[in-house]
Amino acid sequence: MSENEGLDTKERILQAAENLFTDQGFGATSLRAITHRAGVNLAAVNYHFGSKDALIEAVFSRRLGPLNRERLELLDALEASGEMVPLDRIVESFVGPALRMAHDPSGGPVFMRLLGQTISQPRGTIRETFLHQFDEVFPRFTAAIGRCLDGVPPKEVVWRFMFMIGAMGHTMAMSGDMELMSGGLIDSGDVEGAIRRLVPFISEGLRAETLAPDGAKS
Repeated sequence: MSENEGLDTKERILQAAENLFTDQGFGATSLRAITHRAGVNLAAVNYHFGSKDALIEAVFSRRLGPLNRERLELLDALEASGEMVPLDRIVESFVGPALRMAHDPSGGPVFMRLLGQTISQPRGTIRETFLHQFDEVFPRFTAAIGRCLDGVPPKEVVWRFMFMIGAMGHTMAMSGDMELMSGGLIDSGDVEGAIRRLVPFISEGLRAETLAPDGAKS
């Protein structure tokens, strides 16, 4: 079965664009190459997306939109009781869906490679388009985490949130190499095991003592 079999025109274009952006990079991939790969004409791309920039945004939204909706729905459910939400549960609602997406055989590994392409881009339209996918998620989660870290200034909460993303991103990017690097001790496909270990690790880092401006513990 070909990669496009059974997909409608819009999905064929998105699938082809995702694969080509991953393999060749954003700049080197032309709309002509995407239409050829998708088996459609240029008019179809213009009809569904209008421009290459809009197509790139749609490629991001196709994966990150559902991911971030799931994160927010999990956070909404945690906060619905009105009680203080445990920090570990907040962290899990952020990192769990991402690690599961990265291992999703329907496209997670390819999209992880695309994220690598995106992070390596210089600051500009593509990076900004990618970051805008998180416009609602970042403030919601930093606020929720901040409520669990009594006395930690907002600036420090943001720093710690960035470190949390780094630990999560590294775990996602290196998941396929864990078995080799550990000499077989770690099963690279054990997603839930990775989540169970990563959540308390990140949570303890978020709870670290705050440093004073001179580097001393406050």
